Amino acid sequence: MLDWQDIQIFLEVARSQRLTDAARRLGVDHSTLSRRTRRFEQKLNTQLFERSTHGYHLTEAGHQLLAHAEEMARHAFEAGESLADKNRQLSGQIRLGVTEGLGTWVIAPLLSAFCERHPGITLDLLALPRVVNLSRHEADLAITVERPASQGLVTSRLCDYRLRLYASQAYLARHG
Repeated sequence: MLDWQDIQIFLEVARSQRLTDAARRLGVDHSTLSRRTRRFEQKLNTQLFERSTHGYHLTEAGHQLLAHAEEMARHAFEAGESLADKNRQLSGQIRLGVTEGLGTWVIAPLLSAFCERHPGITLDLLALPRVVNLSRHEADLAITVERPASQGLVTSRLCDYRLRLYASQAYLARHG
């Protein structure tokens, strides 16, 4: 029988890929998280993570468990939502992955209003020089220019996006 706390720890380590980040998000010491992760692997008699100086990466068995663990988490969330008071305030943590330009020029100026409207939500803005990989759980949500290649992601078009090149007449006269 699987322990729900073990599943939650497994999910956070799989998403964060770093023990220290997962420990911070769960509010526990990283050494405790390391012990719990190893004990969970021993309980299952299966290695779930490849450990390296670059972090924790799922093994094949880890990927298999991840699909079930995410389904369990989704069902637990939906059960709570179906019983919860619909007038309650939203709360939780969201990791939003965006490109640097979008994060700096579009999203960051909107954060103050978002935080005022939803004080119970902690939004971690991950503005990176690349697109985050949702399949590897680098973020909870992502705003990208291109449709993700990964299967099984829920996508929604936010807007049409076009790039245009602008130049002054003087620049064009000098440089063609």
